[in-house]
Amino acid sequence: MQSEQKESSNRWTKIHPCLKPFFYNDLDAPGSEEEALTKMQCHQHAVTDIKYQIEVCETEIKIELARKGEYNHEKLDRLHEQKIRLINALRFNENATNAYWYYLQ
Repeated sequence: MQSEQKESSNRWTKIHPCLKPFFYNDLDAPGSEEEALTKMQCHQHAVTDIKYQIEVCETEIKIELARKGEYNHEKLDRLHEQKIRLINALRFNENATNAYWYYLQ
């Protein structure tokens, strides 16, 4: 019963042509245009924040590499993994923004 409720509450009436339909499985469908606008703006805010986090991560990588051979390989690996996670989060939030934008069209 609970899965039926989630399924019925997650019905998107418009699917962005550049997004895979499965992307919408974990993205709540808005109940109104106002809700779609709010969700779109929240994802835009997340995109802005994630871009800053990526910038910080890239700066940390540059600082570590500037240590002229004395850099910590484990720290660099961790930073690169963190950057990959941030890029994936950036993609998700950009795509979510696009999904809500398309809904509003």
